[in-house]
Amino acid sequence: MTKLLLITFLLISNLCFSQLKSVIINSETKEKIPFVNIWVENENIGTTSNENGEFRLEVNDQKNIVFSAIGFETKKISSKLIKNVVELNPKLVQLDEVTISTKKLSRETTIGNFRRSKIHSYFACGAEPWISARFFEYKEEYDKTTYLNKIKILTRSNLKGSKFNIRLYDINDDGKPENYLYDQNIIGIAKKGKKITEIDVSDLNIKFPKNGFFIAIEWLIIEKNKFEYKYRTKESKKKLTGISYEPAIGTVPSESNKNSWIFRKGKWIKIWKNSNKALRRYRDKYNLLAIELILTN
Repeated sequence: MTKLLLITFLLISNLCFSQLKSVIINSETKEKIPFVNIWVENENIGTTSNENGEFRLEVNDQKNIVFSAIGFETKKISSKLIKNVVELNPKLVQLDEVTISTKKLSRETTIGNFRRSKIHSYFACGAEPWISARFFEYKEEYDKTTYLNKIKILTRSNLKGSKFNIRLYDINDDGKPENYLYDQNIIGIAKKGKKITEIDVSDLNIKFPKNGFFIAIEWLIIEKNKFEYKYRTKESKKKLTGISYEPAIGTVPSESNKNSWIFRKGKWIKIWKNSNKALRRYRDKYNLLAIELILTN
């Protein structure tokens, strides 16, 4: 009787939990699509396709799975319909603010300056996929240096060469990120330790939009970014195993949450106030991504 109950339980468990395993491809070219953001609709469960477009995801019951990638139409599909291959349709991205011309590179403007030694608070990623965005407002003083040259981001990584994705968004009427300014992934690679990760975007010829724009950091839930660590809780002396997906991204304190947004459960929401009382500089402030931009003409 006991064995029968155990077998029944295992069968029910297998019915409730299933592992999706598939590869994502371009519906037109049949090429594999790397670094696709994948999540369960309305839940903080998800993953990222690796460099070969492959992904695995465990779901309980039947769920809607959402696939989002730069340059492709967002696709929602029932988990029971996902087979060995998932196809995404290319999307024509309107790039009104991208201007191609000859740049003189004789002037530079730096905005968003931060001091690495002053930063002690970070955005980090566990098993829940998410995106954090910071808005940069256009000012008249940028008129003579309107092109994006370099993006500098404070990263802290326990691994060598952890990767993250940078998305550039326009701003909609509600002040939220919407529509891409560039139709390809911009991959940042963080060195081990607390470092300034610099991404050269001068070849992309992207002009600073007059209505401002968002720089968003997307954590990649891939095996190469996975880091396991040990920790203890207050309730138990037993060591537990935690998982993070590197790197962590530094933040600076802000009096307002106007320019800081987070994408979770398929929606953009404003950042909440920092409740960490141990960090005096950040206490009751809002976290803003530590990003420095170098503009040029």
